[in-house]
Amino acid sequence: MKGMKEYDYSLDAIKGISCILMIVAHIPLYFNGNERVFQIIAGLAPVLFFAVSGVTTTLQVRRKSFRSLLSFYVLFAVIGFSYNLMWKPEVQAFSVMDVPQIIALGVLSVYLIEKYLKPPLYLYLLLALLVFLVHFFIGSLLPDFPLKSILFTETVGFTYFPWMFAFVAGIFAYRCSNLVNLIGALVAGALLVISSYGGVHEADFIKYNMSVNYLLLSLFVLFGVFYLFRRKKSYAPSNLMLYFGKHSFLFLFTHLILILAFDRLGLGRLYIVWIWCLALVCTYVAMRVLLWLGRFIEPYMGYPAVWVLIVISVVAIPLVISNRDLIILAEASLGILFSLNYKKLSSLMPASPSSRQLPALQEVIHDKA
Repeated sequence: MKGMKEYDYSLDAIKGISCILMIVAHIPLYFNGNERVFQIIAGLAPVLFFAVSGVTTTLQVRRKSFRSLLSFYVLFAVIGFSYNLMWKPEVQAFSVMDVPQIIALGVLSVYLIEKYLKPPLYLYLLLALLVFLVHFFIGSLLPDFPLKSILFTETVGFTYFPWMFAFVAGIFAYRCSNLVNLIGALVAGALLVISSYGGVHEADFIKYNMSVNYLLLSLFVLFGVFYLFRRKKSYAPSNLMLYFGKHSFLFLFTHLILILAFDRLGLGRLYIVWIWCLALVCTYVAMRVLLWLGRFIEPYMGYPAVWVLIVISVVAIPLVISNRDLIILAEASLGILFSLNYKKLSSLMPASPSSRQLPALQEVIHDKA
């Protein structure tokens, strides 16, 4: 692909399929045997999200100043801790890198690479591999230092190394010819089969402390999905994947609070397929309702004082409230409020002269997760 399209619905479709995978990955059940494959594949959803985030960031290089993006994504990362706190409703959640924080770092890094280095296409693939190699060979050898939990994984979290690989690999997969994507998927799949010869080990498919096999599986899925969705030339406006992809940031918070509620109500005893369907349907209905309610809230979100209050609330809630359920509910509410109104926040950021007539961050975080 010689040029980047102004807007490509295949990117929403890729995020949409990632949303559906998240439902499977986040249901709090653990499979054994062959059924474990469902959870492993579904756990690759962040790879696709981050890949699309890398692509959409490149569309903004000529439109947004680094100052504007930096201001926005600092707040994005801080308010995004509301998502972390839904998983871990305690102060320690602030020490874990999760989806919002790695998106902030990944977007800013891609902007700087694309703006100032302008590397040829093949270097994006090499950079993806280099990021993984730094994680694999260096990360575990380094002593503790203040930023290690941000840069290198220890137990959990989406740290810079290795997860930055997905952002730059996504750019390569979007810009290269689609035949290269097919070849890339086949090569990654073949290497995975060879590497797994003699037995498959559970530890090879734990995503946080990424192994070579997990990288190969990630590349197989990334190149394969980009190949399939780039082949499709048009999408129906009513396509459910497009809807989820377009509002995937809202999906991130909505599906999680519903799954946590289902777990608390003991619905995990249901047949797993019924739980998946229930979570998917309820998330869709809830998103429709929330988007309708959001229209009445939106006029109040253009005031900086409102966002100052949101930032303070995200940080203060786990400090002043001890009840875990209340923390989850409060942080989920703040996260949903943010996901409905992030464009209002981006419009408050300092704009570069070339972007004042353009929609604020329309593609950069087109509701990503």
